[in-house]
Amino acid sequence: MARLRIIGGALSGRRFDVPVRPGTRPTSDRVREALSSALQARAAFEGARVLDLFAGTGALAFEALSRGAAEATLVDRDRHVARTLGRSAETLGLADRVTILARDAFKPKDLSEVCVQGPFDLVLLDPPYAYASRLDSLLGELRPSLAPNAWVVIEHGGDSPLLPSSSTGLSPHASYRYGATAIELLTVQPMSPESTPA
Repeated sequence: MARLRIIGGALSGRRFDVPVRPGTRPTSDRVREALSSALQARAAFEGARVLDLFAGTGALAFEALSRGAAEATLVDRDRHVARTLGRSAETLGLADRVTILARDAFKPKDLSEVCVQGPFDLVLLDPPYAYASRLDSLLGELRPSLAPNAWVVIEHGGDSPLLPSSSTGLSPHASYRYGATAIELLTVQPMSPESTPA
């Protein structure tokens, strides 16, 4: 078991356990700090309902909660990881603001169970880099669960450009590159009347 620390906000400096599992790829302190600064400059954390869909260590969601988000739903398909996330939330005193779900975001039934937790103001996506080609479909399914002014953050490998299609209902807002890691910041396009659920 490894440990990470919260970088900023009310819980700055607090540490929490993270699982060491195949495929778990912690976002570096440098990237978390830069991303958090970009989101704070846009007031994206203030009172936000956060979805961390490939939570892994939970560091991105915990950072958001430390910096002003109201609550967070953390999703990971690995049940061991999900249990560790629950313990970390308790360690940080965040258990009453966090929902942990052991679900596979690429399975429609599982994703529908996640979507009912919305609407979400901030969505954090750090999927396995090999799954980048499946994000368009995933984002399209998520779109109805996003708040009108929601932000969507996608972390991916810097050597593979990733721009979701317009069919997802999201528009590119900003891109950042930190070594081998790239970040896409997206905003929500207004839903047309014919696409709005009755």
